[in-house]
Order: sequence, then structure tokens, then C-alpha cells
Amino acid sequence: MTILWRPQMSLGNALIDGDHRYLIALINTVELALRTAAERDALATALDQLVIYTHDHFDREERLMRAIRYPAYEEHRRSHRDLTARLVDIRAAIEAVPTGAAPKDEIDRLIELLRSWLLDHVLKEDLLLEPALAGYPENFAG
Repeated sequence: MTILWRPQMSLGNALIDGDHRYLIALINTVELALRTAAERDALATALDQLVIYTHDHFDREERLMRAIRYPAYEEHRRSHRDLTARLVDIRAAIEAVPTGAAPKDEIDRLIELLRSWLLDHVLKEDLLLEPALAGYPENFAG
């Protein structure tokens, strides 16, 4: 099932919200590639884009947190490192599955890992930034 952006996911910062929307689109692309037995190259490209964009997003988010002197910056930064390592593990698990040959329950498990990886972070950790960003313009980039 496709992940949809919802208003309650918004931090009120156009840059970070845009990043989150794009990360959702990338995860939806990976899910589609897994479920439709897409070409291995298409799946690899989608996974590469997800890893690269996640790294870029975390850099932007951390720059923003430093600029607003976010009190939980170090903890959030550690969470980003853990999430990056988890994403690399998920990517390796997905790449280890032969395209079109994986049992449905294995594909479902990998997709759920990706979904929870993003949504748990956005809905639980990133939303804690919202009050700290309230006094800044929506387009504040740090």
C-alpha cells in the first residue's frame, strides 16, 4: 500500500517537509519495484537514490537544528546515524532477494522495514522539532 503524505506529518518547514515528501515517494518507488518484480537495475537505482537522498536530507536537517540551537541535536544526530546504518542493512537485505523470486511474506517484511524506518522517524522524532521551528519562517534553511 502506498504511503501518503498527511498534513499531520508537516513540521511547518518547507525544506524539511519537501524532503520528507520526496523520501516517501522514493520508498513508494522501491515498494513498487519489489512488488512488480521490476528489473534489478531499476530497483538498484531506486535504492541508491533513497540512500543518497537520505544522507542529504539528514545533513540539511542537522544544519537546521544547529541553526536554531535545537536542544536535542546530539541525540537526534545519533538517531540519524542509527537510521542510516539501518537503511544500509535494509538495502542489503532487499538486494539479496532475487527479483521476482522472493516469497510474498519476505517482500512484505522488507517493505514494512522501510516504511517503519521512515515513518517512525518522521512521526516520532522529527515532529519534536515542530515547536522549535515555530518562530522561524516556513522557508528557513539554517
